[in-house]
Amino acid sequence: MNEKHHITLLSGCELLCYPKVEPSTPIDNRMKLDTTGQYLTIGRRKPIVKPLPPEVEEQRKQAVKFFTDHAFFFLDHRKQILSDSRMFLAPVPVENGIAYMGTSGFKCPTLGVYIEWWMTCIPAIIGRYRKDTWLVYYIAGSPLSGRNCCGIVNTNGECRSECLPNPFSAIWRSFVEVNTRYDEAKERYEAYSLEEVVKQLEANDKGDSLLERELFLLRRENQVLRQQIQDTQEAGAKAKEKMRSTLLKAYLECKREALTNWYADYCRKQEEGKRELKELEARQQHLKQQFHAGEISRMLYHNQNAPLKKRYVEVEQKLKCMANEELSKLLPGVFNPLGDTGFITFNEVVEFVGGHL
Repeated sequence: MNEKHHITLLSGCELLCYPKVEPSTPIDNRMKLDTTGQYLTIGRRKPIVKPLPPEVEEQRKQAVKFFTDHAFFFLDHRKQILSDSRMFLAPVPVENGIAYMGTSGFKCPTLGVYIEWWMTCIPAIIGRYRKDTWLVYYIAGSPLSGRNCCGIVNTNGECRSECLPNPFSAIWRSFVEVNTRYDEAKERYEAYSLEEVVKQLEANDKGDSLLERELFLLRRENQVLRQQIQDTQEAGAKAKEKMRSTLLKAYLECKREALTNWYADYCRKQEEGKRELKELEARQQHLKQQFHAGEISRMLYHNQNAPLKKRYVEVEQKLKCMANEELSKLLPGVFNPLGDTGFITFNEVVEFVGGHL
């Protein structure tokens, strides 16, 4: 039976892949501390970075420029790229990296990795529909402090550095997750070059790519605005709860002595009530044993057990209502035994007295 060669995308779709004659060198994308000295230095030793030969450095710059010049072109044709494994696995010559970890997790990105990342990571696209829109194409910064200096490119291919807002982890972690997902496929399967991808896409371009981009950016803006509304609502709820907590503690502080005395008395009465309940249970159990042993009649059993059951219910009910009645007197108008929103609850009073509020 022939082996099935495919990759599964984030969407769940499967792409047919074409095995290489000879697999590439294994990619080690495990997250680990940098050992080159370029991203992690110990003591005062300055990193020694061996420069690339001028012709190699110029070739690398031109390759990156080709990618950034066509970044939006690739985004516009994302459907085609996500339906062809050789386009999806086309290598992208951008070397991302973060402090301490270096290029761990960022090695050998592909065109499909960038497409999926741009589509799923909201901070990876900057700007709004019909305004300047920029794609993040280069990631660099500190995973600890969040300070960063990332590369972004606009629709005209203009590149600049940008400090992206926190959390920076939302940027680099999401990229690593997508990138490392396809490491095995990068080693095993054939891939086009970026130039070959552009050539094929241009040959089959039906002229509707700009319309696709507008639709995509409109959906993205809608998603961003919904997230902003949710964040604002959550921030408002947190601020409201913080204010309530401050006012609550100030109010209860004025009644600390009375509440402390109440709680001590409450605990004492609770213990007394629980002891009485245990005694009643023991007496009921003893009567039941006498009845089953034939030492007392059924009528005598019921006559003696009935008042015990009645007393048990009375004590149990008293224990439940005790706190509500007394706290309603100590905290008039603000204590609600039902725990309705806006009122002080029994648990909050207990937490305050115990120093945990």
